[in-house]
Amino acid sequence: MFKARDKRSIFAYSIIALVGMMLYSGISGAQDTLVVQQDSTAILQDSLKTDSLTVSVGKRELRYQTRMKEKAIRDSLKIIRDSIRWAKPRYLLTYILEDSMKVKRIIKWNYDPNLNSISIKQQDTTYNSNFYDYPFYKKDVGVTYLGTSGSAALLHNYFLREEIYEFKDFSPYTVYGYTPKNAPFYNSKTPHTELAYWGTLFANKDIDETNVKFLHTQNVNPHFNFAINYERYGASGLLEREDTDNRNFTFTTNYLGERYVMNSGYIYQGIKREENGGVRSDADILDTLIDVKSVPYTLGEAFNKLRRNTLFLTQSYGIPIRFSRRDTTQQDSIKAGEGTITYFGHSMEYSTYHRAYTDAVSSENSLESLFYNNRFYISPTESYDSTRVSSFDNKAFIRLQPWASDAIISKLDGGIGYQMLSVYNFRPDSYLKPDVNRHYNNLYTYAGASGQFRDYFKWDGILKFNLAGYNAGDFNINAGVRFSAYPVKNGIHLSGRIKMTSTTPDWYQNFYYSNHYYWDNNYNKITETRLEGNLDIPYWELKATAGYAIIDNLIYYGLDGTIGQSNNPVTVFSASLQKNLKLWNFHFDNRILYQYTSNSEVLPLPALSANLRYYLEFDLVKNVMRVQLGADLTYNTEFYAPAYSPALGQFHMQNDRKTGGYPYLDAFVNIQWKRASIFVKYLNASHGWPDEDYFSASHYIRPQTALKFGLHWPFYVK
Repeated sequence: MFKARDKRSIFAYSIIALVGMMLYSGISGAQDTLVVQQDSTAILQDSLKTDSLTVSVGKRELRYQTRMKEKAIRDSLKIIRDSIRWAKPRYLLTYILEDSMKVKRIIKWNYDPNLNSISIKQQDTTYNSNFYDYPFYKKDVGVTYLGTSGSAALLHNYFLREEIYEFKDFSPYTVYGYTPKNAPFYNSKTPHTELAYWGTLFANKDIDETNVKFLHTQNVNPHFNFAINYERYGASGLLEREDTDNRNFTFTTNYLGERYVMNSGYIYQGIKREENGGVRSDADILDTLIDVKSVPYTLGEAFNKLRRNTLFLTQSYGIPIRFSRRDTTQQDSIKAGEGTITYFGHSMEYSTYHRAYTDAVSSENSLESLFYNNRFYISPTESYDSTRVSSFDNKAFIRLQPWASDAIISKLDGGIGYQMLSVYNFRPDSYLKPDVNRHYNNLYTYAGASGQFRDYFKWDGILKFNLAGYNAGDFNINAGVRFSAYPVKNGIHLSGRIKMTSTTPDWYQNFYYSNHYYWDNNYNKITETRLEGNLDIPYWELKATAGYAIIDNLIYYGLDGTIGQSNNPVTVFSASLQKNLKLWNFHFDNRILYQYTSNSEVLPLPALSANLRYYLEFDLVKNVMRVQLGADLTYNTEFYAPAYSPALGQFHMQNDRKTGGYPYLDAFVNIQWKRASIFVKYLNASHGWPDEDYFSASHYIRPQTALKFGLHWPFYVK
């Protein structure tokens, strides 16, 4: 055992040892700190030396690295801004479209230049809508034309015929081209492109037919769209000297704003055609032993060239009218186009037209001279007949929406316009003094109204009256009503329309001077009253129409091509039926037209025209390729089909021989391959049965047997 003294000694020694250890640790830590400080100082000195070396050696590199860092910052900010911009919804806010239409991928319409109102149209992208490659078969059951694609055409249905009043020489070609009233406008969520070809791809060049189409439309923003459309119709023809080239170009733009709406564009149509006057004798065609290329024709050297240009713009702006004060700090809850609004508008159209006919018909050539009844007013050896018209039409209009866009009286319209015209035609006094254009002017006004009751009843009416100028006293009344009921899907729609017009004959109908034709008239105004009805049941695929017209002082081209005016009223009755039937996979698409004319000597019409398309439809590859296999038949009863005068560029009467009573049958395979529609047709498959009478116009034949190929391919992103 230790003693107490020893215990105190041990405790003292322990305290001394502990203090010594603490002192040793402090001295050691201080030494370590000093070493660290010395090391940090050394590292700092080395770093300063390195930075100094970098600054002295790589100033340019440092500046480059600084610029790259700043660029990276700018790029990152741009990415953020773009992501915010693209993530922001882009809505189409406009009063002129219904809400259900605004969500569609692509919208197509035509517009009325008098009021800037639009009518929605169906986009043709399926194999059914692109089966008819000739535009006139899309519009009507039958047609009288010169047998080649792009040539002059006259629809069988009198109520579907269109004309350009300012320049009727273009009326036989309106079916191929566009005017401001029927030019298509688009609004597309994504860029949309269509490519199409229809023709005899594998035929010999001397009978080749080539029809092409290109369409591209896209939106710059949700409101602004532009579209480019190019179409070409043409063929070499079966006979010699009937080569036809008909080209159309259309550029349109439109803006559908919340208050501002604009439709504008440019239209060009150019036609070049060799004119042979038709076959000399129909017997040469009816005789199957004669090669069609060796069949004699009438005119050896004749040409027609036509050209028109149209520039147009229509715009309107709506100003809402508030009858009560509201808190301007609150957001306006009234939708675009609702409530009481006044729309102010302006429309402009400038058009130029030109036709030139040339030939080398000599008075010494009895056959060619007889074709023009031995008439030579300017030269006995050759012709150069030129006609030109330019028109500038400017109008302002106002539309008042008293209550709402869907009220029983929803629109009250009014406008006033002024038209300036410049007309050229060679005159006898041109030998004595320089040629000058004749200038005409027209001052006119118009007014109208429209309304609706929900989706069950709609009505509209407009009156146009010419106050002064060449067409002073002319008027046009157009009024319609539509009733709708919905016992079946998409409804049953019954509509009626009345049209009354009084029109002054144009300048070329009153006076015309050319090498083979001359007249100087003072014709009375042409008056016409039309009553039209239409029944449409989409669910049953049924459409029925009926029309009745009374025409007083009808102007026509007589047996020798000379113009005339009927002294007695002419009445026309028309009834058509379109009904598609289905039995299992067999489809029977029927279009039938019946017409009656009280005077077939001035207005000849076939009593019956029909287009029957019967086919078997099935999936070749499910959800990828669908096929139609069948036949397409066109037929009309016999009638004195109009003849055609190349020097006039017009159809005229004839009583030499009736045409018709011949079934023209095409066998076809029609394919829908995803978005592309493709067809192969064997034209005139019934050739020779019951005979060879496949004339269309007098002395002009339709295509003989040939293999025709068609492709229509739309490109777009869903």
